[in-house]
Amino acid sequence: LTSYPDVKFAVADLLNLTMKVELYLFSLAWLLEPTNGWVISSRPALAHVGQKQRGTASAVYLAEDKPPEDESTEETTPEEVSAEETPSKKSEDEPIDAEVISFESEEEKKAAVGNLVADDEWMGISMELTEVVRTAVIEDIKLNARQFLGKDDYKVGDVTKELDVRVKGEIAKLRGKEEYELGDLVLAMDEASKKMTEEITGKPYEAGDLSIEIDKRVKSTVAEYCGKDEYEFGDLTSAVTARVKERVEEYTGKPYEFGDISRKVEQSRKSWVKDFLGEEAAKNYQFGDITKKALSNFTGKDEYQFGDVSKKLFGDLFGKRKKGGTE
Repeated sequence: LTSYPDVKFAVADLLNLTMKVELYLFSLAWLLEPTNGWVISSRPALAHVGQKQRGTASAVYLAEDKPPEDESTEETTPEEVSAEETPSKKSEDEPIDAEVISFESEEEKKAAVGNLVADDEWMGISMELTEVVRTAVIEDIKLNARQFLGKDDYKVGDVTKELDVRVKGEIAKLRGKEEYELGDLVLAMDEASKKMTEEITGKPYEAGDLSIEIDKRVKSTVAEYCGKDEYEFGDLTSAVTARVKERVEEYTGKPYEFGDISRKVEQSRKSWVKDFLGEEAAKNYQFGDITKKALSNFTGKDEYQFGDVSKKLFGDLFGKRKKGGTE
């Protein structure tokens, strides 16, 4: 149980087992008055499930009842046994019969008693292990908190406060300031975008420069794609339509028919997948494999899990912490 998910699932399993055992024992005792001890007394072919007098005992055990010397050796029925019970006061160690359960054989009786004792043992070990795991989880959380916060004493809210401090510190760095002030993030992003725009346009930033530059570059690229000097509205649609028909006829060797393009696109896709994922992967390609491959390359992990991208981004942003809580 070295990682948090392992500990979490172990706790859930143990709590579930403990609950089942408790429900089982409760189902046996629901007719009885609450007590701190159970007694199962045995006789040939009969077993008395009883309740101990209130006292300090708290164990589940088997009590061997010895019949009185003057008791008849004749076999009695459950009704006769119940009739023989008297309300006379009994000692603390004597069981108070609550119910009589008959068994067909001694083996069946031993099996029932064994099951009850086994359940008690499992409940006991489950409770002990649950406490061990709970302690381990708490210690693990405290240890990680100490490493993250850089201090030994953890209080509720410390992690949130530390995150707030770090984020504000990074924003202040972007602004070239010592401390964060309200609105700095927006200003920092604005400055970064302006700087990027100046690098793209090659001149000092003016309002609208970025959108103008993007529009100019897009139109230039589209015009080149269409084989024209300047872009006009509708050029891209016409050029794409013409190219598609030309490529389809070239690939299929016949005029365009329904389904031709989809088949060729499928073949092109498989060829591209083969180059990107490999020949073996292309044979078993499924939708989403390209995305998984891209995520794998980005996160550096073979299997993507929810949160991997966020961890990668935040890790690159804030860097890895050194031991002792220092940057």
